[in-house]
Amino acid sequence: METVREKTANEDGMLMPSSKEDEYLAQPKLPVPRILFQLMLIGGVLLYSSYTILIHLCEVDGHVPFSNAAAVLVIEVTKLLLSIGMFLVEVKQEQQHSSVSVTHYLGFLRTRLREEYSAEDGCNTSSSATVTSKFRLVAPFAVPAILYTVTNNLGIVIQMEMDPATYQVLGNFKILSTAILFRLIIRRPISYRQWFALFLLLVAGIINGYAACKPSQIYRLTNFDASTSNSSSVLHITLKGIVLISIYCTVSGFASVYTEYVLKKRVHMSLNVQNATLYVFGIVTNGFLYVFQESAVAGSFNILRGFSVYTWILVVTQAISGIFIGFVMKYASNILRLFIISSAVIVTTVLSVLIFGLVLKTSFFFSAGLVVCAVILYHL
Repeated sequence: METVREKTANEDGMLMPSSKEDEYLAQPKLPVPRILFQLMLIGGVLLYSSYTILIHLCEVDGHVPFSNAAAVLVIEVTKLLLSIGMFLVEVKQEQQHSSVSVTHYLGFLRTRLREEYSAEDGCNTSSSATVTSKFRLVAPFAVPAILYTVTNNLGIVIQMEMDPATYQVLGNFKILSTAILFRLIIRRPISYRQWFALFLLLVAGIINGYAACKPSQIYRLTNFDASTSNSSSVLHITLKGIVLISIYCTVSGFASVYTEYVLKKRVHMSLNVQNATLYVFGIVTNGFLYVFQESAVAGSFNILRGFSVYTWILVVTQAISGIFIGFVMKYASNILRLFIISSAVIVTTVLSVLIFGLVLKTSFFFSAGLVVCAVILYHL
C-alpha cells in the first residue's frame, strides 16, 4: 500500500539518486514554475537587501536600541513558527479523506511526521525508526546552527584585529571558499567560465568594500599603532587577523554548503520539516548565546527591549528571507545564493541613495557592472 510520503514524492516528481555517486548530486525538481521562481529570486534579493536599511532605520541617536542576540533569536523563532504553519497547510492539502474532523487531521499529521522522521535517506518507509536512526537523521541539522554561531562570534573577534573596511573586503573570500567546498561536497561541476564569473563576483565585493575608505585613512601597516590610532578609521590587519579571517571564510562557506548537502541528501523530507528542524537547533544555540550576553551586560532578560515597528519589520522580512534561502539551497544551489547576496549589496546601495541620500561613487558603478557581468557569464 502506498504511503502518504510515497504518493507525495511521486506527485512532486522528486529526482532520486540512482547510485551512490549520484547521491551527492541529486537535484529535487523545482516545485514551482520557472517564471515564478525567477520572480521569487527578485523578491529574495529585495528582502535580503532590506536588512541594512532597516537596521539604520531602527537606530536611535546613532545606536541600535536592541540586543543583536535578541533580534537573531526572535527571527529564528519566527522562522520556526512560519515553517510549522506552512507544514500544517501542506498536510491539510495532502489529506485525501473527506473527513475534516480535528481528530482525524491530528492523526493524519502524526502519521506524516512519523514518516518524515523515520524514512532513511532517499527511501520511503512508514515503519518506526529506532532511537539511533532518528538521532542520525536529526543530528546533522544541528551542525549548521553550531557553525553559524561560531562564525557570528568569530566575526566580532576578527574586527579587533583589523579595521571594518578590511574585514568587509576579506570577508568576500567566502565566495571562493563556498564555491570550492560546493564543488568538493555537492560534487556538481563548475566550468572555467563559471569560475571566472565567481572571480568577477569576488572582485566586485572587494571594490565595493574599499569604496567606503577615504585616501586619508590608508596607512602603511608599519605605521599603525593601535594604542594611538583609531582602529576603525585606519586600514590595518594583524597576522592573527589573517588567520582568523581565513578560518571565518572557510567555516562560513562550509556551514552554507553543508546545509545544502543536508537538505538535498534527505530529499524525501518536506522542506518545511527540514527548515523547522534547523530552526529548533538555531533557537537552542542562539538562546544560550542570548542568555550568556544578557547575564553579562543587562541581566534583565527583556528580549523585546528596544524593539520598534521597524524592528518587527526587520524580524518578519529576515525570517521570510531565511526560509527563501533554504528553498534556494534545496531546489537550486549555494552558488545562486552567492549571486543573491552580491546583487542585494547593489540594491542596498541604491536604496540608501533613495532613503538616506547616499552619494554614489564611480567605484559603485564599476562594482555593479561586474556583478551584472558575473550573473550573465555564469548562466550563459
